[in-house]
Amino acid sequence: MAGTPENVAKLATDTEALDLGGIALLGTMIQPDGPKALLRTASGDVRKVAPGDRIGLAQVQAIGAGVVQISGFGGHQVLTMPQG
Repeated sequence: MAGTPENVAKLATDTEALDLGGIALLGTMIQPDGPKALLRTASGDVRKVAPGDRIGLAQVQAIGAGVVQISGFGGHQVLTMPQG
């Protein structure tokens, strides 16, 4: 069995890859019942969300390939995948 590819290991251990003080996008996927995203909260919880779901005071507006749009009291925010 092969080990973890070097680029994946580097991204997984990059301490600045995610904004740990807010909501961070970990991944997006298309499922039979529609698009979903994995989001990490500032508290470290990971949640699977769909458009219309709430995460804290924010609401998920849309999910696309590698991008999630949320809105809340702070206005509109676009979350993107960390680049590596």
